[in-house]
Amino acid sequence: MTKAEARAQARALWRQWDAAALRAMGRRMAQELFDRPEWRQAGWVFCFVPLPSEPDLRPVLEGALRAGKRLAVPRIAGGQMQAVRLQSLDELAPGAYGIWEPAGGEVLAAADFPADALALVPCLAAGPNGVRLGRGGGYYDRFLAQYKGRSLLVCPAALTLAGIPADAWDARFTPEQRLTGGY
Repeated sequence: MTKAEARAQARALWRQWDAAALRAMGRRMAQELFDRPEWRQAGWVFCFVPLPSEPDLRPVLEGALRAGKRLAVPRIAGGQMQAVRLQSLDELAPGAYGIWEPAGGEVLAAADFPADALALVPCLAAGPNGVRLGRGGGYYDRFLAQYKGRSLLVCPAALTLAGIPADAWDARFTPEQRLTGGY
């Protein structure tokens, strides 16, 4: 299987969940996350702002701000993904690729995050060996190569696909580093 074939297969599987199911999945993933020690110990949270086709993680974004954690979200600028500190969800507006992102704000390099930071990483699918299949831009692989904190893959178990090809730079996650929300 090629990565393009794996992405097509994963996108077809994602279509099984409608907006209501993705909201419910996001709530369950948030609760799973809030019960984990990585969350309790995190001073910083780096979390993607979900696309309509992804689990709705607004409860995580809101929970980080409510808990007094420093929150950063991705922004694409100049072909690179930046981590931008967010003080309020009101700072978000549609940006590159239709993804909600902050227009301004403090930019952090991946290497600037402390060891107690927690990154929540999206995917289309993951292999049984933990390889993450992203959308193909390599943004998260480049970010994670420099990042020193902990990370969790946001990926329902139903999106585990055998035979996903992997390159040396592809991020990998153990089963313990995965948020499934019970899906």
